[in-house]
Amino acid sequence: MTQETWLLTGGAGYIGTHIADEFIRNGKNVVIYDSLYQGLESRIVYLRAKHNVEIPLIKADIRDYNEIESVIRTHKIDGIVHTAALKAVGESMEKPDEYFEVNLDATTELLEIAKRNGVKKFIFSSTAAVYGSPDSMDPCKEDGDKKPISPYGDSKYQAESKVTDFINLEGNHGTSLRFFNVVGAAAPELLDNSVENLVPIVLGKLNKGEAPTIFGTDYPTPDGTCIRDYVDVRDIARAHLAAANATTKLPPAMNIGTGRGASVREIIKLVLEATNKGDTKVNEVERRAGDPAFLCADINLAKLAMGFTSQYSLEESVRSLF
Repeated sequence: MTQETWLLTGGAGYIGTHIADEFIRNGKNVVIYDSLYQGLESRIVYLRAKHNVEIPLIKADIRDYNEIESVIRTHKIDGIVHTAALKAVGESMEKPDEYFEVNLDATTELLEIAKRNGVKKFIFSSTAAVYGSPDSMDPCKEDGDKKPISPYGDSKYQAESKVTDFINLEGNHGTSLRFFNVVGAAAPELLDNSVENLVPIVLGKLNKGEAPTIFGTDYPTPDGTCIRDYVDVRDIARAHLAAANATTKLPPAMNIGTGRGASVREIIKLVLEATNKGDTKVNEVERRAGDPAFLCADINLAKLAMGFTSQYSLEESVRSLF
């Protein structure tokens, strides 16, 4: 049995490098394709040293279709994990055309290139943003309402349907994985450098000596702040491995979360405690538009389809950052 070679687009990103780490540890070859717009070459340097393997890094834009086709042919790619995307919800409101070009058009083209070159496996990194702003306090089910409220969520949702068309072709295999709020790190070298996610935002404020901010304290939740499903990035990586190794047909899309919610107030408290800054004052301001009170995953489908459940607790995820 020869080793599979997987192309990881956006593979120098926070999530991409954790997937690379998990794939290499489980005997797969990986080729990283990343523009380094948000990805970091230092993460790949760390993984090369950790695993003592050569990891090709191709620095190119996902919209450079000639380059990506050349890479797929040169490295004889067996499967693609497609994490490359623009992912800032606020920015997507300002640059909707670019978000659709990168997240939808480039995904569509990548699938065509995969077809032309006999690549049969495709795993798409999607997002809970496809659910929009539910007014329900029930966990989101994969077959429930999809009402994305941002060009980011909409571009990802439309891209999912292209992936579904691909995996429905005879002999093809894969799925779209909808992540909820990703947190944690396998190593300091792989930390999240995003300015979009709550925990890095809070840490960034604390490092500057500023107070963290809660947007809205009058939601219909136990402590008045928004509740989200925080899933460890190492679990996200494990879910990709489970999907890559699955031998039966997978559902077209699956939630990847913990099935448990934590409030913004609880998250900030955990971070303050972990940094020994428990007495820090927290700013409370008005709600932001479009923030649902409750957004958590129904996790039954991933468990049923590929035996996947999250392993890491929220406390472990926060501790892993220090």
